Amino acid sequence: MSYQSEQNKKQSSIGTYVICLVVLLSSVLIAIYVRNSQEKALTTILQGQAKRTELKLTQSAEHLIGELFAMSKRWINNHRTSEKNWRADAKDFISRLTGVSTLWWVDADRNFQWGESTEPNHTEIIYELLQDAEFKEILDTMAQKYLPEISRTYDLAGKKWLYIFVPIGSGLNVDGAFIIEVNIKNFIDEQLGDPLVSGFYTEAVANEELVYSNVVDVKDMSHFATATLNLDSDQDGWDFNVYPIAETSQIILSPLPYFIVGAGLVISLLFLIALLSRLKATNQSLELSKQISETEKVQFELEYLANHDTLTHLPNRHYINRFIQKKVKQGLLNNQKFTLLFIDLDHFKDINDTLGHSVGDKTLKKLPVLFNKVFRHDDVIARMGGDEFVVYLPGELDVPHVEKLVKRFMKSLEYPIEIGEHQIRLTGSVGVAFFPQHGTNVVELLSHADAALYRAKDQGRNTYAIYDSEIEQKAKDRVELISRLHTANDRDEFEMFFQPRYELLNQKIIGAEALLRWSPNEATLIAPDKFIDILEETSLIIPITWKMFEKSCSQFKQLLKLNDTLSLSFNISAKQLEHPDFIKKLRIVLSKTDFPAHNLELELTEQTLIQNVENSRYILKNLKQMGISVAIDDFGTGYSSLSYLKNFPVDVLKIDQSFIRDIEVDSGDLELVKTMITMGKNLNITTVAEGVENENQLKLLTDESCEQAQGYYFNKPMPFEQFEKLLTKTFSN
Repeated sequence: MSYQSEQNKKQSSIGTYVICLVVLLSSVLIAIYVRNSQEKALTTILQGQAKRTELKLTQSAEHLIGELFAMSKRWINNHRTSEKNWRADAKDFISRLTGVSTLWWVDADRNFQWGESTEPNHTEIIYELLQDAEFKEILDTMAQKYLPEISRTYDLAGKKWLYIFVPIGSGLNVDGAFIIEVNIKNFIDEQLGDPLVSGFYTEAVANEELVYSNVVDVKDMSHFATATLNLDSDQDGWDFNVYPIAETSQIILSPLPYFIVGAGLVISLLFLIALLSRLKATNQSLELSKQISETEKVQFELEYLANHDTLTHLPNRHYINRFIQKKVKQGLLNNQKFTLLFIDLDHFKDINDTLGHSVGDKTLKKLPVLFNKVFRHDDVIARMGGDEFVVYLPGELDVPHVEKLVKRFMKSLEYPIEIGEHQIRLTGSVGVAFFPQHGTNVVELLSHADAALYRAKDQGRNTYAIYDSEIEQKAKDRVELISRLHTANDRDEFEMFFQPRYELLNQKIIGAEALLRWSPNEATLIAPDKFIDILEETSLIIPITWKMFEKSCSQFKQLLKLNDTLSLSFNISAKQLEHPDFIKKLRIVLSKTDFPAHNLELELTEQTLIQNVENSRYILKNLKQMGISVAIDDFGTGYSSLSYLKNFPVDVLKIDQSFIRDIEVDSGDLELVKTMITMGKNLNITTVAEGVENENQLKLLTDESCEQAQGYYFNKPMPFEQFEKLLTKTFSN
């Protein structure tokens, strides 16, 4: 029995040794497998980092060249802009792009003209480089191919430099080139970041020369991956070697294999079983943890979508309302103050209407970058919808501080935004409200900031206003006026007055301009400057204008019996012109009233014409085919006129009264009027002076051969009955 017991013990001991040996051999094999897996994992990670490095640097280089090409396009479009402006553009360019230290303009003959640099002695350097044979060859190649070119690396002042050439113009119209000097170290450091943060060192070799490195010594690092970056099709690529930093290597190449081998020496069968059990439990725990993580991820995404705008990724209206409400409660408890800015982009609808909603959306996507350059880290920026934004500014800010910040924001909008081939230039209006002075709840604060925004719009846009009680009253008055205008339209309270127009050679009436007036009762007559803007904003201008146009045609047709050459001038708004049924509606009214098209003159402002150039050309072409004359109203107050006068079929220029008013005393205004009259003669366009008020003005205009005029010197605008009596008296003599 004792023997059997020893035998059992021996067998158990042998079994134990065998099992321990098996466990030990297994642990060695496992350790080898784990080590190989770690090596593969590190290799895969390094290859991924190398690809990311190649992609990031490629995109950054393309962006840099794209920015330079954009400046080249601006040169072509604005080549008459002064050197001072181009230098300012160049300064902005090198200040925005890290690593770019210098920008030069070299003309088509390879002569250096001007440059801007953050480095000393940059002028001497460019003169030296322009004598370099390789530089000359690059400039020649660039001009021939009209493609950007990149130089080899240069070692100057202990730093590595690279030069990028972008041509200006094309074919026979090459104006030279923009050349930027890139500090390779600074540029790549900006793209790759701190290696201690990214976890990887990087070095670059070009033509067996080390051109970049962010680590002192990588000779002892055996693990690395290589990526090749081709900067120019005419040059060999740069080879980038990516190495893990020590911490990264230690994490991935952990001492786990040695631990496994060591554990195998002392492990027992029971411990092995326990280990397997624990491994099973660990796997179950990891699976559960994974399920929990997926659930949390879904919840986070749902919460993000509920609180952020999907286009700009800024907080949305829902989020900012709750945020401000929370800050109001905290402010009331702790006497904390803050400021709200309500921002609206001026005429943003024009971008969507003329260039398409895709361009509009791309423009809005770029705004968060602009906002972040102006506002502080603690400021909260939200998109309320469309082109409206709210900015929360924490802390107590005085009025001068807020005004300075708002002006800086509006100034930042002046820089053009590049969207494909388009350069978008924006302006904005801003309303300001302070907590708690202007409200103690979120509704009051946003409402009052919005009211201040409307005041800014009323003041001509591209400005700001701070809320006060007067603004609130004006907002109420505006709502009341809109309601009254709707009622006035329903009650037919609008009527047309007529201001005669005269031929200056014989001072005979040749027609009249129909002008809208509002007469809510017999004793009251309201001038258009009190309500026209509201009609435009609410689009009431469209039904009211068509109604008045039909009435004017019916009335004026009676006057053609006295003189069938009389001309009726009628003003058309931008909203009316943009309506797709404009021509159709015009034909219907002329047919209904039997009014001769050749006796009709439609007045359009410069701004109306250029809002949608293609549509304007189409409309004017149809008007000419119908025999209707086209007049440019308020000429000289809008855009540079020569280009559109050349492209649009225009019959009449109405010189704005702001130029006529002071021609007796202001030589500048007189010269401008002379120029407009001469322009009209050269283009075979009739010129009409508006707002003539005295005989001296009339004499000056007559001496300069202005053809027609209207104004208080002749007659004020008058009701139709009075105008009819005037014509009867005139043509019966």
